[in-house]
Amino acid sequence: MSAVIYSVTVVHWRWKYTNMARKPETTWEMLNEAMSHFQEHIRNKKLTWELSLVDLLHVSNFKGGNASITEPMATLSAKLKYYEIALKEIETTFKKKPLNNLTEEELTQLTGRCTDFLALTTKPKSKIRGLGPSYASALLAAHFIDLIPVLDRRALNGAGISVKTYSNRQVKDIANHYAELIKAFRAALRLTPEMTLRELDKQWFSKSL
Repeated sequence: MSAVIYSVTVVHWRWKYTNMARKPETTWEMLNEAMSHFQEHIRNKKLTWELSLVDLLHVSNFKGGNASITEPMATLSAKLKYYEIALKEIETTFKKKPLNNLTEEELTQLTGRCTDFLALTTKPKSKIRGLGPSYASALLAAHFIDLIPVLDRRALNGAGISVKTYSNRQVKDIANHYAELIKAFRAALRLTPEMTLRELDKQWFSKSL
């Protein structure tokens, strides 16, 4: 299957099933299957932090919406290197530590690295067409499922974080809320150590907007 056909297929799949779901809990379950496919792809890599167009298509499949990955192949590989370096650094620094086990110093370091990662989506040398901050957070979350949450308006709403929105209800300057969201996840997980990050994500995702 060509990359173009695969892109159309996965985006259509998510559009179809997300729009079928009437309850946010059901939508979360469906999207969690997309996340599981992404993680299976990551597990099959020789080096988990190495990226290709397939990784971005998995992100697009998980996040859906109107954005598609349209970066020319001639420039994509060079731009992905910046994301690879950042992923490798996070992997080396935190290894398999879950978010609720981080010290305050490690938490500060993590939020800084995650914020910097999202900033790559705005810099000329690393900006990839179709990969915005929220999409980049999904790339992080898939690689570090117990450490880093997905940044989206439902997670922010569930965490009780105050935001400003556009007329289409999308969050303004959403990347600016990532550090606060990560800290909110850690605080909540410390109060309920039996809960995983993804379980908490489902709980917050399911709250009424």
